[in-house]
Amino acid sequence: MNDKVMVYINGEPKEVEKRNYTFKEVIELAFGSYDDSQKDYTMTSTRKNDDGEKHKQSYSFWDEIKMKEAMRINVDSTNRS
Repeated sequence: MNDKVMVYINGEPKEVEKRNYTFKEVIELAFGSYDDSQKDYTMTSTRKNDDGEKHKQSYSFWDEIKMKEAMRINVDSTNRS
């Protein structure tokens, strides 16, 4: 049985399994698909630590993202020039 957590990806609430996600999986959650032939992606997250302080982190393609309750993830895509 997997636990579920509520996260916010680009402002949209999403109930996801509480586990590690690849960079690509989070992009697919954000946009429905992943296209590295024409786009570059950036990703940052914010969440409150147990002591109530905000924690901000940036991710790169090889990172794994551990989904935590109320985590806010912003994913941006840009066209390659």
